Amino acid sequence: MRAPFQRPENVLKRTDELIKVGQSVAALDFLYDALTGKRLANANAASTEPVILKFVDLTIEQRRGKQLKEGLTQYRNIVQHKNPESMGKVVSVMLESITKHVAAAAQQSAERATIGLIADLEETESPEDIILSSVSGEQTQDRTDRALVTPWLKFLWEAYRNLLDILRNNVRFEGLYQKVSRQAIDFCKTYERKTEFRRLCELLRNHLQGIGKYSHQQNAINLSNGDTMQLFLDTHFHQLDTATEMELWQESYRSIEDIHNLIQQSKRPVKPQAMANYFEKLTRIMYVAKNALFLAAAWHRYYNFIFRQTRVFSEEQLREVANNVLLSTLAVPIIKAPSQVLSAAGGSGGGGKEKNRSQRFSSLLFLSTVPTRISLISDLVSGDILGRVDPALRPLYDLVEEQFHPLSICREISPILGGKIAGSEADGKYGQLLCNVILTRLVQQLSQVYTTVQLDFVVGLAQFPAPYTMSAAAIERFIMHGARRGEFQLRIDHQARAVAFDTDAFDGACGGGGSGGGGGSGGGGSGAQLQASAAGLMRAQLGAAAVCLANAQRVACPAFVAAAQAQKAAAVAAALAAVRSEHRVAVARKAVIDRRKEVVESAVARRERAEARERAIRQQREQDAERQRLADDQRRREAERAQRELEAVRRAEALKLAASIREKAGIVVDIDDLGMLDTDRLKVLQREQLERDRQDMQARLRLLSRRADHTERAYRRAELPLLADDYARQKRADREHHDAARRAVLDAAREKHAHDVALKRRVARVFADFHAVRQRLDTGRSEALAAERRRLRDLLAAAKDERVAEYRRLRAAKAAADELERATRDAERRAEELAAAAKAAKAAELAKLREELAAQRARDEELLRKRLEKEAEAEAAPKAPAKYVPPSRRAAAAAAGGGSSGSSPAPPASATPPPAAPSSSTGKYVPPSRRQRPPPQ
Repeated sequence: MRAPFQRPENVLKRTDELIKVGQSVAALDFLYDALTGKRLANANAASTEPVILKFVDLTIEQRRGKQLKEGLTQYRNIVQHKNPESMGKVVSVMLESITKHVAAAAQQSAERATIGLIADLEETESPEDIILSSVSGEQTQDRTDRALVTPWLKFLWEAYRNLLDILRNNVRFEGLYQKVSRQAIDFCKTYERKTEFRRLCELLRNHLQGIGKYSHQQNAINLSNGDTMQLFLDTHFHQLDTATEMELWQESYRSIEDIHNLIQQSKRPVKPQAMANYFEKLTRIMYVAKNALFLAAAWHRYYNFIFRQTRVFSEEQLREVANNVLLSTLAVPIIKAPSQVLSAAGGSGGGGKEKNRSQRFSSLLFLSTVPTRISLISDLVSGDILGRVDPALRPLYDLVEEQFHPLSICREISPILGGKIAGSEADGKYGQLLCNVILTRLVQQLSQVYTTVQLDFVVGLAQFPAPYTMSAAAIERFIMHGARRGEFQLRIDHQARAVAFDTDAFDGACGGGGSGGGGGSGGGGSGAQLQASAAGLMRAQLGAAAVCLANAQRVACPAFVAAAQAQKAAAVAAALAAVRSEHRVAVARKAVIDRRKEVVESAVARRERAEARERAIRQQREQDAERQRLADDQRRREAERAQRELEAVRRAEALKLAASIREKAGIVVDIDDLGMLDTDRLKVLQREQLERDRQDMQARLRLLSRRADHTERAYRRAELPLLADDYARQKRADREHHDAARRAVLDAAREKHAHDVALKRRVARVFADFHAVRQRLDTGRSEALAAERRRLRDLLAAAKDERVAEYRRLRAAKAAADELERATRDAERRAEELAAAAKAAKAAELAKLREELAAQRARDEELLRKRLEKEAEAEAAPKAPAKYVPPSRRAAAAAAGGGSSGSSPAPPASATPPPAAPSSSTGKYVPPSRRQRPPPQ
């Protein structure tokens, strides 16, 4: 049965009445039924707003999140096309109200700091707490907070999550969506909800990934729009700042990846301040990840972005950043990491993962290649970083990278380590890494000066100030670590407590000794060297011999040298010609690629325009359908109003009929009894009975529906304890399937890579023949290609002319058809006007004839009256016997009498007519209206 109150004013009135009598639950159910009904959905958004505000207030008081979400979803459908700003007002009021309830609950609690001890808002009370609360009379502070604050915190968290789910992927609410997202992030930050923050980040990430899935919908979000992309960037930067402040480094890294993907898709350049914030957060993430190489690279990128923004960043800030750039660059380890050693040795396990990780970090830093220690030091020297560094730290670069002083390197660096670096918290984090680099330089420089040294002598040289002191065992462990990684070519004799550097020329073929192997950044041989090692001389021996022989040949055989130079010049000329030819081929290929790119871009633009046109047509159709629906509703309401008026008229007529019967016959007739005698009344009674049956059926169905709803709720409450176990089993199964699928993908990728490498090696041998054959074919077919292009151009011009002629012919035919249609419409209009004029003339003639007939009838009646008076007078006077002749035959009888006897005169016109014959006469009386009338003159 339909609710008695359907208008918004009536709904609010009924709700207030229920609240005043203490029926808040019934009032909320009534509002819920009204909002989800179809009639209120068609109401005006301005009149519906007070209803949804009252609904929100009641759902917050009763903490019924499911009904709140359904009501907001219905209200979103009402206002999204007409008044989307109203949704923002409702959301603001709702969040403000829930926040006030949370603050009030926190004030009731004795100590708000215990709010952060609750690990998960979605976790119910543990069985231990339930047992403890049942056997204990007084609650602890934790249970008090769980009873007072946690329900409101959980309700606020569910409200944020439901709002994000309602507002997502809708261009009309994109600003409100981003605002709610930032408020949800602030909620997690304010109450230190780390678990909820991780779920919120995952939820926002899923919404961002789902934009492409729902791009075909009517109100879909378009990421190619610059304003929309800027809103997403601002939200994710806020998410990154919050994750960094909460020290959730994994979420910070994922936020960095999301921002990087958005920047790659954005067509509008990102603000320099935002990019500086991006790289600053990357430095903190890389420091936590203990990746010294990319920490230094991030500081380099951060400095490159801020040193141009002198209006935003002060000189003091630039100096601090320059200090970090210098210290992080010098702190990059020279000794290779274990994974990099495996990669250099041809390993496929850790090396591949390290390579992928390095490439991913490089892409996050917007670098085309993976940075190395040598490239970072080169950037450090080439820029103005050393000029901005603190004067106390400026000598550090020369001591580590430029000077060769193995006996005093640690002593000269100790004041800097113990003073500026150890005294600053920002610089102190690089101290231990710098000590490792300095110790590496010490061993490298000692290997170039000494063959054998005492281990105690090395330990005595490697003395660092507190808090960076290293024990003898730590120094020995570090030296052996470098030797195992291939950085040092040495042996330690523990019996003699000596360190022997390898001087065998053939033993250092792999690099070592004083040359410095590749470090964690790809090489550490940029340090100062006193002399070349024996291994280096052995590697350069053949080159030196070749140089000596070439010099001797130039002196002994000048003719041969001249011929060789001429041959070299000819080869160079041929190479230059080949280079020019290849350049022309490359230019032509580039032009073809550009043309294809233009064709593809134009096709994409056409497709986008077609999609936009289809979307506009679809929106227009929906608007037309909406207008048609409103018009149908208006017609329906008009029909109902006319029906009500007709029923009122029938009622009034029935009353009049009853009154008439009562007045005329004196009988009191009941209206119902009077209606029973009419078939219409019987039909009305039948419809009323059917309506009562239908209402009774709806009441029974409502009761059955409510009973089914209660049964379903009981089922769900019974299955709620079983969901956790099922979810755990599902998680374990999903993890097993995920691990198996991941292993299969890695194995397939590894096999595919090996197959592709082998295929490349086989195909690489035919590249030269392929290019030669292609060049010969291109040269031979150039004339045929030009002729074909001319033929196609002529065909295109002919087709264009034919198309223009066809268009002109169609346009002329259309104009002729329009002219013919216009002439037809004019002829029809003139014919209608003539028909209307003829009809009016005919009507006027008929009216005139009626008037003439009425006048003739009046004259005949007057003549009849006069004649009857004369006859009465004649009857009163004595009259001779005569035969009665009707007036219609008197003229004929007179003419006949005159013709038979010309001597008998005709009676005068004024003579009195003869009296009527008696009733036994054979004459018959003819009324004047039936007498023969003379034809009209």
